[in-house]
Amino acid sequence: MAESGSGNCRGLRWALIVSVTLNLLIVGVIAGGILGHDRHPPRPVVGDVKLGAFTNALSKEDREALREAAQKRGNAFRDMRRQSRADMAALINALEADPWNRTEVEQIFARHQSRISKRVQIGDTLIFERIDAMSPAQRQEFAQRLSDGAKRFEKRKDRGDKGNRKDAPSAQDAPN
Repeated sequence: MAESGSGNCRGLRWALIVSVTLNLLIVGVIAGGILGHDRHPPRPVVGDVKLGAFTNALSKEDREALREAAQKRGNAFRDMRRQSRADMAALINALEADPWNRTEVEQIFARHQSRISKRVQIGDTLIFERIDAMSPAQRQEFAQRLSDGAKRFEKRKDRGDKGNRKDAPSAQDAPN
């Protein structure tokens, strides 16, 4: 009888060790997830919002507010990216088909143009909301930065610097 009691203690001890180990493992996974999330947060749904000349003319605070507003519309951007991927696969298949179906490719391009138009509309809405939130002084500063950016662009254009690499051949160098 003494031996069977000793066996029960041994079994209970192993059960306790396994239980404590599993609990520590679970606590470690949870703590690692929390600490890892702070060090490596999930990728934002919307990165920096690019609105051409407007982007550089906005203050850092305005760009941040614009990015946050765009993130609130993240589902729309996510859906558009998903649709773009699906259309790219459909386009590749349509182009590989023999004979190719021009009507199908035109429909894919039309969907692409529609998505671009929706993105532009969202961008317009975001910039209008941002300008609405500006004080008159902030709007004046924004206008001045836009003006400065336009002048810099014109100076580059006048110098012939169109953003091309110096070693890239121009259209004039192309053979006829």
